[in-house]
Amino acid sequence: MLFNSYEFIYIFLPVTLVIFFTLANYNKNFASLLLVISSLIFYGCLSVKFLPLLIISVMVNYFVSVRISASGFSGNWPSKKYSSAKSSGSSCNLSSAKKFWLILGIVFNFGLLGYFKLINSLPLGISFYTFTQTAYLVEVFRNSITTKSLLEYSGYVTFFPCITSGPIMNAKTFSLSYELDYENLAKGITRFILGLFKKVCIADVIALSVNELFANAGILTFFEAWAAALGYGMQLYFDFSGYSDMALGIGLMFGVNLPENFNSPYKSTSIIDFWRRWHISLGAWIRDYIYIPLGGSREGEFKKVRNVFIAMLFTGIWHGTGLTFIIWGLLHGLMLAVNHQWRRLNVKIPALISWLITFLCVTFAWVIFRSESLDEAGKIITAMLYVKNIMLPSKLVGQLGFLRAYGISFGSLATNWKFFAYVPFVILTALIFPNTQELTGKFKHGTFSLAIILVLSVISFMNFSGISDFLYFQF
Repeated sequence: MLFNSYEFIYIFLPVTLVIFFTLANYNKNFASLLLVISSLIFYGCLSVKFLPLLIISVMVNYFVSVRISASGFSGNWPSKKYSSAKSSGSSCNLSSAKKFWLILGIVFNFGLLGYFKLINSLPLGISFYTFTQTAYLVEVFRNSITTKSLLEYSGYVTFFPCITSGPIMNAKTFSLSYELDYENLAKGITRFILGLFKKVCIADVIALSVNELFANAGILTFFEAWAAALGYGMQLYFDFSGYSDMALGIGLMFGVNLPENFNSPYKSTSIIDFWRRWHISLGAWIRDYIYIPLGGSREGEFKKVRNVFIAMLFTGIWHGTGLTFIIWGLLHGLMLAVNHQWRRLNVKIPALISWLITFLCVTFAWVIFRSESLDEAGKIITAMLYVKNIMLPSKLVGQLGFLRAYGISFGSLATNWKFFAYVPFVILTALIFPNTQELTGKFKHGTFSLAIILVLSVISFMNFSGISDFLYFQF
């Protein structure tokens, strides 16, 4: 059961909403329990064989969080054994116990994640609920949040809009609203439809040609290679941002303000700016729990660069243990390091040139990210750089045959030639139009806005015949 399916839109989501708010009028705990059960049903419909693993992970992490909280000494120590402890030795023991449980929880989480990554059998959503729960353990350790009840914790971790592909939630800001807010409901539906349109009418359409082009990596011409690279960058963005929009839209329906995950990343004028706009919840997690604990930028330029590389290496491995993901992460680490050093020189570059350099760097890196191997990536990048390897559709030979004198050939392309016009149009859409949060921020009730949403809904529903998984399910 996917967001982009009839059973989810017409049955699961409305039924869950109605029952949740009905129960909330009588008993909030019953409503919370209903949401946990619904989330587990949702997950089970997608990956029933890994449902027990999710439940075990939640139970283990909850137990560890309770032990961390109990091991802290804040004045009301629950154990009589330590209730009158005043010596520094006792405080040391308490602190050691707290660290022990935190380390145990982290080892459990990343040991489980690492095991499944190594055997290439990744349970659905494990990367997201691993990061969500690890962040929760750290915040409990830091005393920045109070331990939730098992019911609250289960609802937080398994919340069905986020369980499979994020965004990664923050326990300090996550809270359910048990009162139906029609303004939030309207905004949530609007955002959900916008995300649905991005997924089924843009990302899935692009995917058909992108997959075909990457499957023929060894024979791509200059334009085909660029179409593959640019097309994949757009496919990934509209697929994942579309999912995130739908997740945030559903969250709003339940009165939950989930963190933004994208902010027009292709408008970035630097790699630093790109990572502030792309997969924001992952970037924030990496910053808060890896980069800053390593020292961040506080200990000199050398260690700052080292920390950037470690953080981006971890980002690459998070997506997959294959060499292509590791190289992609290190490449972004290198680009970030260069970007930071360039800023130190305080040399200004025109905004358009800065944007172009950033966009091209990200695009070349996406080729490595998408490719099955470095050899495949090398073939596509070589074709992108080999200007003489230009071929146009054979049907244009009558009008443009004179170009043969300049080394341009004509023949059959690896994909539909219309795709070459569609990709620039999609790029312009990402660059010119406001993003989804900007559109929903300006949302106003009215006939015109309702008509737009209805039109987008109809168009999206008409494309359901090609239902596909979301790209980030594999990470």
